[in-house]
Amino acid sequence: MLSGELLIWIHLLAMASYFGLQFGLLYLLLPAAEKAPDEASRRAALIAGFKFYNPFSIAMLGVLVITGAMRLTDLKATMKFEYFSRISGPLSLKLLLAFLLIFIQTWITFGLTFRIGRQEEVAAHGDGEPFTVERVDSILRRTRMMTWLTLALAAAIILVALRMASVAQAVFTTAARPAQAQAAMGPARESKLRAERSAT
Repeated sequence: MLSGELLIWIHLLAMASYFGLQFGLLYLLLPAAEKAPDEASRRAALIAGFKFYNPFSIAMLGVLVITGAMRLTDLKATMKFEYFSRISGPLSLKLLLAFLLIFIQTWITFGLTFRIGRQEEVAAHGDGEPFTVERVDSILRRTRMMTWLTLALAAAIILVALRMASVAQAVFTTAARPAQAQAAMGPARESKLRAERSAT
């Protein structure tokens, strides 16, 4: 079983990779494709970039979901009865935002960017024509808009996760104080008992 610290690091690395991928799409792939000398070269550059972007984006979201669920299970076991009463609200919001993020990213991957390469394969087999310039521009415009939305959703998820972490930390701190106080009183109690015994 992965330790809690390792799960957190994997989760953070996956989120950082997802952010980097989205910014790479916006500021590297799309601008580079626009500099292509002709439309066929632009489509080829986009298709080559999307062959990496599409599976990697879905894979990073998969890692985020798996590591997040595993860490949440550990948190539930640690917080016990405090779990639902203290973090059910932020957790519900986080799950809703995560669902929207996954839904939109899946649409970007399979509903928008994948279609350019798919239509190119159809055209190569003589079963149709490649997308026109206007069609590709429309797909890229929606892709750019939806990518910014995924970044906003991911940022909102991080803010909610930080709120959940602060609540969980407060619960751990409160639960640890009685144990620390009892441990600190232990030596004093033993000294008192020894003094009573020696007096008798």
